[in-house]
Amino acid sequence: MMLKIYYNEESNADHVVHLTLSGDFCKVECSSAIDGRAGSDAIENLRPYSSYALTESNGTVKIFRQPMQSDYRFLDLNRLGVSIRMDFAILTQLYGNYTILSVDTGILADRERDIVVRLFSGKKENFTIEADQEYELLPFSTSDLILGDHPRMKLWDSYSLSAGGRELMANRKGDLIDGDPEEPFFPEEGKEYIDFTIQKYKGDFSTKEKLTRDIDDEEVFVDASAGLVNKRRIKLDHGTGSFRLYPFGVEGPVKIKLGRKWYEVWNDYFVFIGKGERHG
Repeated sequence: MMLKIYYNEESNADHVVHLTLSGDFCKVECSSAIDGRAGSDAIENLRPYSSYALTESNGTVKIFRQPMQSDYRFLDLNRLGVSIRMDFAILTQLYGNYTILSVDTGILADRERDIVVRLFSGKKENFTIEADQEYELLPFSTSDLILGDHPRMKLWDSYSLSAGGRELMANRKGDLIDGDPEEPFFPEEGKEYIDFTIQKYKGDFSTKEKLTRDIDDEEVFVDASAGLVNKRRIKLDHGTGSFRLYPFGVEGPVKIKLGRKWYEVWNDYFVFIGKGERHG
């Protein structure tokens, strides 16, 4: 289990922030004496592989169906991002003035819970934490964010794509990390489809560590730019799942996208489909 909490060592903001993490519940209480703002909001059920942002925003929030006044509001960036398809940083500006704090989750299970929290606006001495698991409190600098990777790049696990004994690994932008994309995939002899296998890996493929635990059982969504897949939602079993692609005579490049319900494209594959079938 991993919980890392970062504070921005460059921030001089007077925000007083109290963070509570318990199971899949997350609550933040925040106030600012200078602005006269105060309030709180909660994520009632943290989802795995998700990103949330606490923004400064006038109005009300609803916690366990109870509306209340608050100058701070949590945004569920995955749910908003699937609909709007904007960069998360731009997305937050539509709903609030700026981000106070962010929460990013990896896998969330009884025996494994990976969470990264970053306090952007507030000093370390005004940041208190109440958590039901051990955590690291670490500094970070907003100046490093320009060239650095977002925590979700390594926090969110990846899915490889393989068929016919060949495996491809690609990131969310379609950049190939491993494998040969130019050799075509063919249906096996006597079949009208290609059997593809999905394999879950730790983080961004950097360690090539396969994840085969019983908790690696999330649903992976599949989308193909040509032909037809027999399953668009695949429940992994110990980190592995499979589907069939029926090309229907399509020959040439095809996009196959793998992702999760609230982030539909996390691994983007560009494959070539050969004509006919492979013999022997």
